[in-house]
Amino acid sequence: MLKGVDISNLNGPVNMDLIKNAGNSFVIAKATEGSTFVDKYYERNIRNAKALGLVTGAYHFGRFTTIAKAIQEANFFKQIAAGANPDFVVLDFEQQCSGDMTDACLACLDTISAIAPALIYCNPSYIKAYLNSKITKHPLWVAHYGVSYPNIVLWNEYAIWQYSEKGQIPGIGGYLDLNYMSEDFYKSLGGTRQPDPLVEQIRALQYDLNSEYNAGLVVDGVAGPATMAALKGIQNIIVKGHKSYVVLWVQQKLQSYGYLKKDSYEEKVYDEPTFQAVTNLQKNWGRPTDGVLRPETWSIFLNN
Repeated sequence: MLKGVDISNLNGPVNMDLIKNAGNSFVIAKATEGSTFVDKYYERNIRNAKALGLVTGAYHFGRFTTIAKAIQEANFFKQIAAGANPDFVVLDFEQQCSGDMTDACLACLDTISAIAPALIYCNPSYIKAYLNSKITKHPLWVAHYGVSYPNIVLWNEYAIWQYSEKGQIPGIGGYLDLNYMSEDFYKSLGGTRQPDPLVEQIRALQYDLNSEYNAGLVVDGVAGPATMAALKGIQNIIVKGHKSYVVLWVQQKLQSYGYLKKDSYEEKVYDEPTFQAVTNLQKNWGRPTDGVLRPETWSIFLNN
């Protein structure tokens, strides 16, 4: 079994290095709740977990009580969660409800499975009260504390077992939910959990260009002519003081190269430490040392 944690906005900004260094192999981050709430840390959490090679999951906390509402919430979740490219997605089913909720849960799960393999999160009492065997077409993430093995009721096995809600890692705010992932489920993600890091980084950059600068790019992880044209189009926008996720992307690359030290810069801001790191990179690679992010400087980031 592999260790992992699930996190939400209640944990505040999470240092993923601390999670990985504690022996965890996966992170599940809250993305949405109901049909309006978006976890403001979701995108950052998935991005930073992927950068460290952790398997990532995104979860939606359901509030629906009908099939129509389930589909509405699922489409809302897809809109928010898909761009970060999680390795799997989850319906967190623990809302107040009555009667058999299997069809509503399936409507949600079948919809969000367009993003990635979909699981349902549930505790044994809810499984018994509100679900029938049709739900087992999707794997189970079961919440069951204080036992040596969880009660999985309808399923033959679990994909993930949340065994504690009182985990703590020094440096991370609040309690963390602690989980085990089965080897079989972990292996089933093999096609997506070990992507080429550079391809994933380019996909993240394309997503940021689309969301912040309306670039209209296909998020395919290929730094082709359209992506390079979009980057050239913003080279005079990213000046000192400019704030964006594209700047954060650059900062993370600079830190991975050793040009920026952790906690020495303001995230997302093209500040003086970031500017100096870019000029040092440019100098070492024989580029004009002016701190301007021209295509010849972007080519360093996109090929290394």
